[in-house]
Amino acid sequence: MGRWFHRQFQKTGLDVLISDVDTELTPKDIARKCQVVILALPMEVFPRVVREVGPMVPEEHFMTDLCSLKEKQVEVMMENSTCQVCGTHPLFGPGEDSLKGRRVALCPARGAGWYGWWKDYLERNGALVAEFTPSEHDRTMAWVQALNHFILLCLGKSLEEDGIDFKHILQLATPSFERQLNIVARLCLQDPELYATIQLGNPYTPTAIETFTRHAKKLRQILRDKDRAGFIRIFKEVQELGPSLLKHCEKDKTRR
Repeated sequence: MGRWFHRQFQKTGLDVLISDVDTELTPKDIARKCQVVILALPMEVFPRVVREVGPMVPEEHFMTDLCSLKEKQVEVMMENSTCQVCGTHPLFGPGEDSLKGRRVALCPARGAGWYGWWKDYLERNGALVAEFTPSEHDRTMAWVQALNHFILLCLGKSLEEDGIDFKHILQLATPSFERQLNIVARLCLQDPELYATIQLGNPYTPTAIETFTRHAKKLRQILRDKDRAGFIRIFKEVQELGPSLLKHCEKDKTRR
């Protein structure tokens, strides 16, 4: 994602300096030379690098990150700097060709000037920006990412164990199940280290997984008991979520 934003900034005429493990420029050089410091780092090394460079970023400059979690990341940036700070989470991968229509979450933390510039830059280039507190972000991502990945991994392992012919599945797949299969297939392009960190590093993950598992067990028991009335009751309860979900989905389509 660091390389992706490098290309994005260059396309829009911004001057960009890069520090990586194989560059002459060091993180400290970036902290001294750049008005805007964007940390595109593995979450495992994030605290160490912030402790190294954060104190060197001038008070009137700006520091943000591209991590998938925000509570600890924003906290460590705030504790180790005096500059303006914001957490940023691009909700897309490096395969996209532009910011247009892509969601970006922002967690403003300190200072308004550079934050306004950053939000405006993203929106002018087509991003759909939403603001959250770090805790709101991480609690929501426990459902959007952690539980979602949990379901996909369980589906993949179940298909593998069953040994069912993928050709037959695709020939009989409904549109919604075909989309699920495509997402499972795309896991081969992802970084398992990142997914493990997202799964294990979010303090809200256990609650989301336990809630989901509890309802899965209830539904499994209903099916074992051939409890038709019980199944219909749960189905109708979920149906009641429909109008509210559809309303928000339509609003999102309008933004796009």
